[in-house]
Amino acid sequence: MDSLGLGLTLGLAASISPGPLLVLVVTSALRSGWRAGAAAACAPLLSDAVVVATTLLLLDRLPPSALGVLGVVGAVFVVWSGVRTVREARSATLGATGEPLAFRRAVLVNVLSPHPWVAWATALGPLTVTTWRASSGAAVALLVGFYLTLVGGKVVIALLVARGRRRLGDTGYRRALTCAGVLLVLAGVALGVEFAGYGR
Repeated sequence: MDSLGLGLTLGLAASISPGPLLVLVVTSALRSGWRAGAAAACAPLLSDAVVVATTLLLLDRLPPSALGVLGVVGAVFVVWSGVRTVREARSATLGATGEPLAFRRAVLVNVLSPHPWVAWATALGPLTVTTWRASSGAAVALLVGFYLTLVGGKVVIALLVARGRRRLGDTGYRRALTCAGVLLVLAGVALGVEFAGYGR
């Protein structure tokens, strides 16, 4: 899988996987319309700058063998997230409730959430660093692909929730989550294979 394709796959799976940010997107879209949901969906473009800068600065100073270990740990985490997503899809619903949430609150919640920190420290960070060392263009493609589908997927969810919740329904949402879980498992296996021999 090339860097752009891997980034698109990881971002798409992450965009519809359960988590605090997805709840904010759904509740904002339900209460205030698709634009509010889309604003919440764009929070990672700002909040992840802190996460990415911090983790990449530290990871770039680690030896290749350490990156390999972290990459394998990240692969296990991605597979585990995929399995968990598939399991949670069985009872997932779109009926979230809550106060309309602004972009600032979505950014704050995303920074404080452990999900992006864990993902960047264990999977995305090592992957980005090793990709950058091999090709800066490939690393940029990885990041562009990831954020394109991460944000784009959540914006689509906001639009669907606000304008056509009945068309999507809980059954459609559960199917989408199941697909996301399968994508995460496949991406995790690919990461594990890539990092298993890295740095040796």
